[in-house]
Amino acid sequence: MDQGTVSFLKALILPPGGIVLLGLIGLMLGRRFLGKLLILISLAALYMFSTPHVSTLLMTGLEPYPALDDQAIADAGAQAIVVLSGGRYSDAPEYGGDTVNQIGLARIRYAAWLSRKTRLPVLPSGGSVSDKDRIAEGVLAAGVLNREFGVRTTGVEQQSQNTWDNALMTGKMLDELGIRRVFLVTHAWHMPRALEVFERAGVAAIPAPTAFVHKGKTETKPSDWYPSAGALLNSYFALHEYLGRIWYRLRDRLRQSGIEI
Repeated sequence: MDQGTVSFLKALILPPGGIVLLGLIGLMLGRRFLGKLLILISLAALYMFSTPHVSTLLMTGLEPYPALDDQAIADAGAQAIVVLSGGRYSDAPEYGGDTVNQIGLARIRYAAWLSRKTRLPVLPSGGSVSDKDRIAEGVLAAGVLNREFGVRTTGVEQQSQNTWDNALMTGKMLDELGIRRVFLVTHAWHMPRALEVFERAGVAAIPAPTAFVHKGKTETKPSDWYPSAGALLNSYFALHEYLGRIWYRLRDRLRQSGIEI
């Protein structure tokens, strides 16, 4: 399945696209009971997914791996740091061209911090999702690491188009470099899916999550029920991960049956 089709399907299913589509179907049904019900469901879903309380609950199950402490870092026995790209900021006028976006920068920053602490090289992983993208995301990440953080890279994986590809293609590079064990850097909510496919690819990866959303929070404040754009974005990322994990497991079973999709 090509990336254009995947992007279209995600826009139809995940919020806010899926919620808007549900509401539009309700409007098309007019005054019928089902139409009114769909409109009510869409409005309720938009509100709930936009609250910090619900978005944090969705993230809870996606952040099982804690932040690394000094002892865990020292005992890891890693030989390099793999950091997954998170997207691009295209045609950035202040930088004179493409660079990493906020998601990618958060991962790169932690990879740079971890590299300084361990003196390990970093291997960025990420290709060009669209034919319009002139420079692979891994190359953009390597440039930021080298020029802005002063961190050395041991190579760049620049052919992957998703997390599945990240694992397979980075695994091959690591084999060629003789690297057997790595720190894997990505967002805390992305780590379960990323770690699962890296382990399937035969990579001994130590989870090194960053940018936590849940942070062990237990108390609920009245403001946690105030809708916000940031909470809706977190809900989007959480639902994207749950669907992604289901899709990867389904695709793995289909491939084992000889069906390529």
